[in-house]
Amino acid sequence: MTPLSFEWKWIADYFIFMGLLYLALAIVVCGLAFVYIRTWLDLHRAEKGETPAPEIPARLKYTQY
Repeated sequence: MTPLSFEWKWIADYFIFMGLLYLALAIVVCGLAFVYIRTWLDLHRAEKGETPAPEIPARLKYTQY
């Protein structure tokens, strides 16, 4: 339902509801775009041969447990 749709009414309730709906959709889209871009950058950084992360020290003690 948008201002261009047939059933739109210029009432404050519609502005509040649709404003919050579009705000929630914008937050989800921005979050997904952020995650996609970070993943893409991390993949390209890994392809360049960047040094891997050091081993977690606690994992070295697995044989003791």
